[in-house]
Amino acid sequence: MTRTKQLSFLPKMRFDHGGDIGKGKRKERRPFDPKRPLHLVLRSVRAKGEWSLLHHKNKDRVRDIVYKTAEKEGVKIYSFANVGNHIHLLIFSKKKRHFQKFLRIIAGLIAIIITGATKANPVGRFWEKLAYSRIVTWGREYLTLKAYLIKNLLEASGLWNRKKYPDLGFAFASLREAGIPPP
Repeated sequence: MTRTKQLSFLPKMRFDHGGDIGKGKRKERRPFDPKRPLHLVLRSVRAKGEWSLLHHKNKDRVRDIVYKTAEKEGVKIYSFANVGNHIHLLIFSKKKRHFQKFLRIIAGLIAIIITGATKANPVGRFWEKLAYSRIVTWGREYLTLKAYLIKNLLEASGLWNRKKYPDLGFAFASLREAGIPPP
């Protein structure tokens, strides 16, 4: 005997938005859940050389913009990874409008400080696509994402090579030996 699915007439809810997801489709609302964290990614193909997010002139300014804006807008940052050409954030906001304002401010300010753009001197689009965001469930998915952001930080700083050492077990073992719990 097969069971029928209840509520199958309702549209499937999306948990992610931005990046390549909505390309060629009509605009949709960015999903938000006031009880769950969000994974946010801002990517730029133009972030190379002096425009790199990790360039010595930009690294601290990018971090300051993110953390000061988060504090001002009531957004909690669980993890932040600046990888040079993109930024990963694991954040939590109780109100959608606070998250939207946070996203709008950091995207604009980072692009302005990196490019030096002004109304009199526009330089074009800095961010590649719409910011990618995804609702994350607490528990295993949250912890897996935190570990992924640590991998991104290690790779960006040159401490780990993804192709040479695909498994990070050695890093977590050394963390345990040092008395630091792994993410």
